[in-house]
Amino acid sequence: MNILAIETSTDACSVALLTGSDLLCDHRIAAQQHGTIVLPMIDALMAEASLKPRQLDGVAFGRGPGSFTGVRIGVALTQGIALGADVGVIGISTMHSVAQGVNRLHGDKRVAVSLDARMDEVYFASYELGEGSIMRALSEEFICLPSDVPQPSDSSISWAGSGAERYEEILRTRFSVSGEHIRRDAWPHAQDLIDIALPNVTAGRLVPAEEAMPVYLRNKVAETTEERARKAKNG
Repeated sequence: MNILAIETSTDACSVALLTGSDLLCDHRIAAQQHGTIVLPMIDALMAEASLKPRQLDGVAFGRGPGSFTGVRIGVALTQGIALGADVGVIGISTMHSVAQGVNRLHGDKRVAVSLDARMDEVYFASYELGEGSIMRALSEEFICLPSDVPQPSDSSISWAGSGAERYEEILRTRFSVSGEHIRRDAWPHAQDLIDIALPNVTAGRLVPAEEAMPVYLRNKVAETTEERARKAKNG
């Protein structure tokens, strides 16, 4: 099984290649550099594995939510590679991959993921460990104010993501979340996309490349100059 994974939804630029039992990864924190570095990263992994695009069985990609530009880069690159290789694709939630990574690194079985959505909002979803050591969603993904994040029923749940870090004080005061329950620097990683995608690729649950779609969770991706000025005036 040969699977390429691409994750560019956040400041992390991450690619991974599963070829047989070997896993190759290149993971970098490189804000606003994705468009320049991600394709050379992929080319290097493919060359290291002596693999041609047409030998791929599928392409997994981080579908968002995340940076508008970053998500678009990942989707466009996925479509281009998959169309050229004549293989299907599978989109994986950026928050799902964060939760999978927290389990991989820390063994946590329940994770609340909060990503900074800018404009004083966060993306949120919660997960728990399911069959095959794959995290499964406990809630729908949505966008909200940091103060409106729902309180998990399990007080021992771990928190992860840029939103949890940025708005840690709200978690502390509203939910009594201690620092030890916040997993810091929990970036989405292409290795975790591979783990989530593998059973789906094996089962043939792929879609055509032209159906690769981003998920933004909001139609509005930036404030206008007038809105920013009004917010600053109102404090």
